[in-house]
Amino acid sequence: MKPKDYYALLGVHKRSSKEEIKQNYRKLAKKYHPDANVGRPEMEEIFKDLTVGYDILMDKDKKKKYDRQVVRYNYGAPPKVEKNKTKTKKYGVKNENAANEFVSTILGFGKDATETLKTKASEFKVNITSKKIAKKGDNIEAILEIALIEGLFGAEKKVSLKAAGGKVNTYTVQVPKGIKDGEKIRLAALGKPGKNGGKNGDLIITVKVKEQADIKLDKLDILSKINLSYAQAIVGDRVRIKMFGESIEVTVPANTKEGDKIIVDGKGYTTSDGIRGKLILEAALTAPTTITDKERKIYEQLLKVEKQQTKNK
Repeated sequence: MKPKDYYALLGVHKRSSKEEIKQNYRKLAKKYHPDANVGRPEMEEIFKDLTVGYDILMDKDKKKKYDRQVVRYNYGAPPKVEKNKTKTKKYGVKNENAANEFVSTILGFGKDATETLKTKASEFKVNITSKKIAKKGDNIEAILEIALIEGLFGAEKKVSLKAAGGKVNTYTVQVPKGIKDGEKIRLAALGKPGKNGGKNGDLIITVKVKEQADIKLDKLDILSKINLSYAQAIVGDRVRIKMFGESIEVTVPANTKEGDKIIVDGKGYTTSDGIRGKLILEAALTAPTTITDKERKIYEQLLKVEKQQTKNK
């Protein structure tokens, strides 16, 4: 079965540039696209053949294989150039002799000058096609671990990365206050070098906020515990605790039980614009390991009261 002539279908030849093939394909694909030819299945078949042909002729290896298959049919042969013609032939190929004649006759250049112009034009074409496109360098990814207090108030940190050849580069990173776990800090132009004059890539640092054993973070709320004596839990109290360098006053309500939550507004984690969440403290009741004689007498009296209450129930 004779193979299809994709050169003729796309209106190009073997020497046509990829840009010419692309331009012809776009024009023909628009004309034969199924959406523009509803109810005309023959147009859809042409569109499919155009797409197959475009895929083959735009791929160097596929094109070579195809040319070997159709060589005996003379597909894609460049158009013949007739002598003494100045008109542009099909597929945009100009009559070279006529062009030379135009240069030498109309512009008054001799043969040597014409050859010089041809050489310069060829050099210009090579320079244009060989010019490389600038490409931005790849980004470098890194992880930075910070303490909760560093995320709360912001901090200056150092990041050391091993570069090519074993060299270690150290960068200073300004950690903004209120940064969340998993958020990224981008340091522009500190990535891998660009190619052909392109910009350097960026250094992108992913922040990991380390939680402490007794302190957790829930969005903007800081969760921790507060140790209370039985007297503080029963009677209630005002106590001061230190957290992240701050002295925080906590009001313990009377009759506080083990596991109750005591909330302090405005002492939690922060946003970048200074809005702070809550400090949520879970009550943990602790029995004294040693007591004075006076305290023992008080506990004895308290025990008598509890026993009397039990009898009266």
